[in-house]
Amino acid sequence: MIKVGFLLNFTVEYKGGINYLKNLFFALNKHHSNETEIVLFVPQNIDKSYEDLFSPYTKIVRTRILQRKSIAWLLSRICEKFIGFDPFVFYLLKKHKINCISHSNYVYPFSNIKTINWIPDFQYLHYPDLWTSKQLSYVKKLHTKWILKSDVIVVSSYAAKNDLLTQYHNFADKVKVLHFVSQPQNDVKSIEANFDAEELGIKGNFFYLPNQFWSHKNHIIVFKAINLLKKKGLDVLLVTTGSHNDYRDGGQHFGKLLQYVKDNDLEKNILFLGLIPYDKVFSLMNNSLSIINPSYFEGWSSTVEESKSINKTIILSDIPVHREQDPVRGIYFNPDDENELANILESVLNNNYNFQDLRLDNQPTLEMRTKEFSDQFYEIIK
Repeated sequence: MIKVGFLLNFTVEYKGGINYLKNLFFALNKHHSNETEIVLFVPQNIDKSYEDLFSPYTKIVRTRILQRKSIAWLLSRICEKFIGFDPFVFYLLKKHKINCISHSNYVYPFSNIKTINWIPDFQYLHYPDLWTSKQLSYVKKLHTKWILKSDVIVVSSYAAKNDLLTQYHNFADKVKVLHFVSQPQNDVKSIEANFDAEELGIKGNFFYLPNQFWSHKNHIIVFKAINLLKKKGLDVLLVTTGSHNDYRDGGQHFGKLLQYVKDNDLEKNILFLGLIPYDKVFSLMNNSLSIINPSYFEGWSSTVEESKSINKTIILSDIPVHREQDPVRGIYFNPDDENELANILESVLNNNYNFQDLRLDNQPTLEMRTKEFSDQFYEIIK
């Protein structure tokens, strides 16, 4: 039995990280529970809802070492910064007989516990202007530390692996690609039963864009396409969800998007729901005409994976990682061409889009994809 430890040492507002861990634990527990035991270390004061989310698949250990601004947490940070070694986490892992620490932004200093670190993407290589010089310096230094000192680096796509190797040429053997798979909150029938359009302020058919409002997510191209359709006299509704805050620009990005909506009188065509519970995300996905992901850059898109898991049409930007994810119900568009996107939206709105993909009736099932995800991670652990 291999005991694999994870540290929940990021803010729980990072829903992508929370869902990634939940999906990983689900897959490993389902297919390799006889060979592995997952131990998740969480802040002492974490809300019970997160314990309920993870506990079906993991052993939960609460600790003040991960509780932000506690004395134990402060001492832990000081040790890590000034001596490059965190004795608090070190003894925590030893106490619980962990064999491997994974996906935790942590490097174990000795060889008796193996270290796997996950780097979601290398966005800063492609869009450095979205980062301050201080942020760039910090993340590059962190990645260098992980790559040099970890036993394995996990990335979510071959596109990310290629990015890594452009900067760290001699570490190909250390890098493993792990394509994660998203699990629906419930089965499709339950998702359908839980949908309440009136409660969410939705009237009629709609497209759904579930991305966070970060500048590289490229919401504006969809807004421009909606504007073009409105000018043609078409009644079209776009529903958006996700955090309105982008830490990199002080909130200016969302303000600019709102101004575009107001300037073009799109208040009735674009609905902002903000952060909503995860089960409602799947309800919106399932009941939409189509999901949209216009992003300029992804490490491995949760939105695309979720659409695959419920076999839903997704209109997505034509970028390398989206091609790698390869949804059989995917419709690609140039992320800088609002006219092309508007034509696709109109075709889907009128139910005129004809899929020619021969794989539609022979695509891998969610169960098959989940098992492959679990098997890949188990091989990495071994």
